Amino acid sequence: MISALFIIASLGFTYLLYILTDLSYYFLPLWLLVGIILGFLFALLFLVIQLPFLNKTKLLNKYKIYIYRSVAYFLNRYILRLRLEITGQENIPKSGRLTVYANHKSYADPIIIMEAITRPTTFTPKMDVYKLPFMHQMLTSLGSFPIDRTSDRNTARAMVSAIKVVKQGMAMVIFPEGGIKDRSDTKMVAMRAGAYRVGFKAEADLLPVSIDGTKKIKHNLPFKRTKIKIIIHELIKYEDIKGLKTADLADKVFNIINNELIKNGH
Repeated sequence: MISALFIIASLGFTYLLYILTDLSYYFLPLWLLVGIILGFLFALLFLVIQLPFLNKTKLLNKYKIYIYRSVAYFLNRYILRLRLEITGQENIPKSGRLTVYANHKSYADPIIIMEAITRPTTFTPKMDVYKLPFMHQMLTSLGSFPIDRTSDRNTARAMVSAIKVVKQGMAMVIFPEGGIKDRSDTKMVAMRAGAYRVGFKAEADLLPVSIDGTKKIKHNLPFKRTKIKIIIHELIKYEDIKGLKTADLADKVFNIINNELIKNGH
């Protein structure tokens, strides 16, 4: 939806500018550029207007999920200029309790994951993300909860809330490295065992995901598309890991994600 609005608005504004100015065809590239900018602002305005309604809808509301997935698709294709190659989507359970774990090398990773995971998804971002314009409202409506590393009490509260959201059927996406540690290395270079407590407490299945190619985005923008590979691994059932310690589970997921990246030459 967002992509269609952007394209229609961009072309509409371009044509309107051409008609109103009555200048030669030589000015069309300029009007097209202005039209694209206005089209983006129009799509952004549409989303902002939707936010109060989206905040009032239920967590698994189909329209809300559709809107946010369309936003992810729009950002990936038209702003970040990504070409996603997704394998293993058949491993995603259509329902049930689920936590998703992936390597984290770019701020684009959550947007990529939202498009790749074909079911309602939410996140546990840092507090700083909530300070960005409109992000607080968007993340709250998705059932996301901020991780406050300066306060163990706030982190504990966020974990309790996250467990409730997972039990309602949202797929909770967690980057267990605890942030972007090393952009030069695609592989996971660190692992916080505590990141798996949400899944254990919620008795949720676990889905490892390997993301390859995001470190190239900043070098390719804005003129070149970036190919991103997303490998969704086989589902790890809660019943098969409930007896493990979180440190052992962290090592297991670490190896699954990194072994795939090593195969790709990293």
